[in-house]
Amino acid sequence: MEIVENYQISTTTMAIVEEFNEDYNSIIYDRNGVYGSKQTIRKLLNDACIQRISTYDGRIQAIRKLFPYRKKTPIVICLHDRICAFPTTSPDTYGCSWIFPHHIQTGTVKDGQLFAVFKNGMQLPLSCSLHIFNRQRERTANCLNYFQTLLEEKSHYLH
Repeated sequence: MEIVENYQISTTTMAIVEEFNEDYNSIIYDRNGVYGSKQTIRKLLNDACIQRISTYDGRIQAIRKLFPYRKKTPIVICLHDRICAFPTTSPDTYGCSWIFPHHIQTGTVKDGQLFAVFKNGMQLPLSCSLHIFNRQRERTANCLNYFQTLLEEKSHYLH
């Protein structure tokens, strides 16, 4: 695993897992490799939102205002590039993983352990049930579809 100083969430980000170590605070699973970063998940997510003219808290507030997702709220980071993510547990719980569902092929349970299976074949063990995993994927898709439809409708009226 390579340690990176300033990772930026992009369309290649597959998952981020919180793990405190003397060398890193998060492990980033990217299509291009696995990286450790001193940046916390919250900082990574907030920086990604700020690059797109918002904040983590602003994105969470918007979702909570429009949807009944008060806990484990998914986040739409970039509508244009369809970058969104969902937490597998409460974001305040140590070890929370954030999954970027665009890269997910399926969730599967082996010997009682849930694994997120990515399109590139990588498997990541998760600390939630298959039911929660699928519900979080569905919530994230609902948010993304809602905002994309809204954007398309506004774009249609402008032309």
